[in-house]
Amino acid sequence: MTTLTIAVAQYGLTHIETTDQFWDGLAKRMEDAAKQHADLFVLPEYVTLHLLSLVPSMNYIEACEYLDSFSDVYEDFFKSYSAKLNMIILAGTHVHKGDEGYVNQAGLFFPDGRKEIQNKIQLTPEEKTRWNLEAGEGINIIESDWGRLAILTCYDIEFPELSRIAADQGVELILCPSYTDTVAGYHRVQNCVHARAIENQLFVALSGIVGELEEQRLQIDRGNCRAGIFGPCDIPFPDDGVIHAGELNEDMLIVTEIDFAMLRENRSYGIVAPFYDRRADIYESEHNAIVKRHLEDLKTT
Repeated sequence: MTTLTIAVAQYGLTHIETTDQFWDGLAKRMEDAAKQHADLFVLPEYVTLHLLSLVPSMNYIEACEYLDSFSDVYEDFFKSYSAKLNMIILAGTHVHKGDEGYVNQAGLFFPDGRKEIQNKIQLTPEEKTRWNLEAGEGINIIESDWGRLAILTCYDIEFPELSRIAADQGVELILCPSYTDTVAGYHRVQNCVHARAIENQLFVALSGIVGELEEQRLQIDRGNCRAGIFGPCDIPFPDDGVIHAGELNEDMLIVTEIDFAMLRENRSYGIVAPFYDRRADIYESEHNAIVKRHLEDLKTT
């Protein structure tokens, strides 16, 4: 298979009064994606934080415990809908108990019952100091009928090393669930999504939370995003690399088909080839020289 139809959500923070309303809202989005023949559906980072709007404001420890209480429901819900709709579902990310502490984990559910996970690797200062989350330690390279995928969550996409490591292992599609509560944060993620697609000559699918809650909570209040699917700014893609994107901060679903054969055309016949034109010899030499200088500085202090 060379073509894949992807649906990415700009998930709106709306008023809900029950947990059933939350799950029903997710179900409707997935059913809408399935009606548009989506093979893959992508939800944003921290999608289950919406449930915090149902309870009085909590501190971060209490919020982790509360969210973790939905972990079994989360698992069963997305596993069931993936099979029912015959659709791969990136179920956003969810805070739950890991081996040593709480993690911000993305779950990718396949119709045959397979589940792949990716813990967020690069935690923001808030996630480290307030949430006290545990960071992921590696990139899960995920096999699919369309090729290799990887999940880089929000802040992860701002570190070019992670995307390059994934691309070097044959990844041609990066899924980026995000949640940015400031306009500056939205621009950081958006610009880095474009950069990662350009420098690695691959696709990036971005999903995010948008809108604002009537009653703000410590952990979630508003979201900013322009979700979509992005590629290289070169032949045979659009000049701006935007394959399909939504309207900024609108609650909506963006559905489009991507063709992996176009990536191979780009890598073979594009005007530039940043994935192949790297000067690894220079990078390694410069890196070694910097490390050497740092070690010498340490000896003199």
